[in-house]
Amino acid sequence: MVNREYETGEGLIKNYAKETDVQYLSESIGQYLYYLLLVEDEKNFKQQVEGLRKNFLVKQPRGTFIKWLASSEITTNASIDDFRIIEVLQKASTQFQEPSYLELANELEESLNSTQLTKGILVDFYDWKLQKKTTTLHLSYINYQVIKENTKVNQIAYQKILMESIDLDTPFFKEIYDVDKQVYLAADEKSINMIDQLMIAIQYVNFTKRVPKVFDQWLKEEWDKTGKLYGGYLKEDFTPAVSYESSAVYALATLYFKLSHEVTYSDQMYTKLLTQPPSDKNADYSMIHFFDYMWSETVEVLHGKDFIVN
Repeated sequence: MVNREYETGEGLIKNYAKETDVQYLSESIGQYLYYLLLVEDEKNFKQQVEGLRKNFLVKQPRGTFIKWLASSEITTNASIDDFRIIEVLQKASTQFQEPSYLELANELEESLNSTQLTKGILVDFYDWKLQKKTTTLHLSYINYQVIKENTKVNQIAYQKILMESIDLDTPFFKEIYDVDKQVYLAADEKSINMIDQLMIAIQYVNFTKRVPKVFDQWLKEEWDKTGKLYGGYLKEDFTPAVSYESSAVYALATLYFKLSHEVTYSDQMYTKLLTQPPSDKNADYSMIHFFDYMWSETVEVLHGKDFIVN
């Protein structure tokens, strides 16, 4: 389906299955590489790594970087995508017995460490043209599997940031941390994005080995009461901020509850996921973002298996 709907003749992955106004994101190639590793598709994995090298890698005096968008005008990366690609390359080097994958992963990680490390934390991005890094960390960008293997970072600092992102007056996590100022920032003053919240919740469980109690309770109550999880909620009264549901939300909720050993809820989220557009045989892929499609496909592979969520 990826080859037919989202992949171009040059092997690039489109954000939407259409012919105009498309983008080619490092997010997409990272997700697809992760999926190809899971299904042990060595041939397509190799082709996508070649596409990564050709279309996204930038060699600079301070290191090798991944453009977040395949465009000659882009001069920044996105650490969330870098982490996913590094992790997948590390695993693929063993699974496919290809040392060059590990060499590239190490090269990318060394570049992150040399340009984005601030007080033991890898911040969101670096601009190699301006030679400046941001001061912020989106908590949804954190990747436990990569962080725990990186000897240059401060794992305790990550754990502390995640634990203190909880406000007992609300079920929701604070989304952004300014590493220099040591303060939390809101992605939006009025509402939260459920994809971000679930990604943060997964990292919270990974780092603390416990569930975020207030968020966990609210999530279960919302599901039990409505049978739905919406794409966003208002911070003021915890009611839906949007009218749409999201396959990525249900996919991430499946993984969150799986990680939390809540089998019943995990199965319910997975069943709901199968009713979403990516699972429809007559789906219009020009309306389905690759991010949503790939999360659905990935969870279909992972469901029922023992795994570690990143």
